[in-house]
Amino acid sequence: MRRNICVTGMLCLFAGSVVADQVTLKNGDRLTGTIVKSDAKTLLIKTEFAGEVNVPWDAVSAMVSSQPLHLVLKDGQTIVGTVTAADNKFDVATRETGPVTASKDAVAAVRNDAEQKAYDEQVERLRHPHLLDFWGGMVDTGLSLTRGNSDSLTYALASKAVRATERDKITVYSDAIYTQSKVNGISSTSAHSIRGGVRGDLNVREK
Repeated sequence: MRRNICVTGMLCLFAGSVVADQVTLKNGDRLTGTIVKSDAKTLLIKTEFAGEVNVPWDAVSAMVSSQPLHLVLKDGQTIVGTVTAADNKFDVATRETGPVTASKDAVAAVRNDAEQKAYDEQVERLRHPHLLDFWGGMVDTGLSLTRGNSDSLTYALASKAVRATERDKITVYSDAIYTQSKVNGISSTSAHSIRGGVRGDLNVREK
């Protein structure tokens, strides 16, 4: 009975090591976990005990992934499959075309399925944004008071909101100013203006 328990435990440990990704560094260190992403500058791997670890991309000497990874090459091509990398060479086992080889220098980005999905959603949002997306703006206001032989009050307000995408740009703006003065007990308003507008720009061509 005890032998069966020991064998079962060893099989569980072995299975856990098989399904994990492994990254080997040039100094001999080895990280085991889940490869998340790389921008060809750093590699992010999520480990069980150390959490998320960023390592320099140049320090990676080898890696083995148990999960499909999305390799984005510098020429724009994307290769998807499990990866075995060593000696600056990536061997990718793709489902569609079988084994594909790429050099490490040709890789621009690496993403697992979750990161690739988030990236695709962000790209889709940039290409087809909703009307309430990507707004930014500012509000500027000022108040001036003077007292003496004559009293005066000046208040100004300016606001601007911009929504800019690759295809179009919407600008909403408003300005307001109010000035009141009092001389010899007589009050008068010398400025009272409110104006605003909306402007739309559309890119009909890339230029």
